[in-house]
Amino acid sequence: MRWYVIKAVSGRENRVRDNIQQQLRLGKLLEGVGQMLVPAERVTEVKRGKKVSTERKLYPGYIYIEMVPNQAILETINNVDGVTGFLGADPRNPDPLTKDEADRIIKITTAQNSDEQRAAIVQIPFNLNDRVKVKEGTFAGMEGVVGEINAAKGELRVMITVFGRQTPVSLEVWQVESVV
Repeated sequence: MRWYVIKAVSGRENRVRDNIQQQLRLGKLLEGVGQMLVPAERVTEVKRGKKVSTERKLYPGYIYIEMVPNQAILETINNVDGVTGFLGADPRNPDPLTKDEADRIIKITTAQNSDEQRAAIVQIPFNLNDRVKVKEGTFAGMEGVVGEINAAKGELRVMITVFGRQTPVSLEVWQVESVV
């Protein structure tokens, strides 16, 4: 089996992949098909004070499929709603990925699904020395300065003046807002 690239309508990759699997199952063509991948990463952002986790496609509009192409499989895939064709010069004879390209895609996808990578990437809208105000928790309403940023955990260490002394407080990104 070799890896090929299916071009699909952007934003509908997962639905198209599921429809392809269903059509191949109905046509009893699954023995010629291995894995189908839509590489994506999980990203967590703070929007309007709330933590929002979304999935971002690494290659929008593309589905990677491992298969032994034959006429029946190619026709079935090309007839699925949302499929615009295969990557390659001839739609009846698509070009396979090289071994290096396929290995790279598999490595990216498995790294995104591994336990160590499963923790979402948090985009932090603050910089060091930014003035922030605490919105929630014990220190709600107090202002401080960002002293340290831990993007992996989505946390900030904010220096807040408590009883006349600078005190470092660990807060999650969504617990603070910028002071203008």
